[in-house]
Amino acid sequence: MASKFLPAVIENALDENQRLRRRLVRGEVRSHHVLTFCDNFRIAGIGSLFLTGTSEPFLRHLHQSGRAFAHYLRNAGNTEVRLSRSRPFFDAVGAGDFDGAALIARHARRSWAHGEEYEEDFLFIEFLIQHGVLEAPVADCEDLLARYERALKGAEDLRLDVCRALLQADPEAFNQALAVFLSDRKEQLEKQAETTPFPEEFLATEWHFSLEGLALVRLAERKGLETEEDYLHIPSIAREPARIRLSEDSWMEAD
Repeated sequence: MASKFLPAVIENALDENQRLRRRLVRGEVRSHHVLTFCDNFRIAGIGSLFLTGTSEPFLRHLHQSGRAFAHYLRNAGNTEVRLSRSRPFFDAVGAGDFDGAALIARHARRSWAHGEEYEEDFLFIEFLIQHGVLEAPVADCEDLLARYERALKGAEDLRLDVCRALLQADPEAFNQALAVFLSDRKEQLEKQAETTPFPEEFLATEWHFSLEGLALVRLAERKGLETEEDYLHIPSIAREPARIRLSEDSWMEAD
């Protein structure tokens, strides 16, 4: 998985965050700045995972991303950030930082931005928030999935099957649905690459790693489901629990 570009990719991401961090502390950023800040932590985390084969820097950087996003939402409001663009939520869950994920859930925009995001993309994250983080009543989560299915209007969305398996607490169905989702993700990326070049930092990191997949596995494990040891683009080392408890302000620490 290692790439000769990984050291430069990691260094560039963290260098940019040194500049963005000062602006974020002063409250001088807009939503696109904080999302870039979080993207950089994700890139550095995945890059470090691949480069070192250890989970500590990976989990730390995902934690930093989630907590930085929660800080921004709490202080700047959520009107600019559509829920479907809230990838730092997956960072928090992927790091096993469910307190950080709950903070994001509390302050995120939790209404569908009609005409600005696909309803199914909104409902995917809203379901994970309600079922996996806030532990909403089963009936409410069933209603969400019914709405999700209606929003698709007969189109296929492999995420829906994963969500159904989570709600039903069915480990076999979950593992099968996740495997199909991850395989399809790989095929879609390869197809897209035939016509659209990806940035080098993406090719070195998220091309080989599914953040959403990791978050889904974390949520399944939190529910007590028996999961597979290995999944496509979810290295088992990434699923190790964090050994060090990080602070709410971990994102302010220099790397």
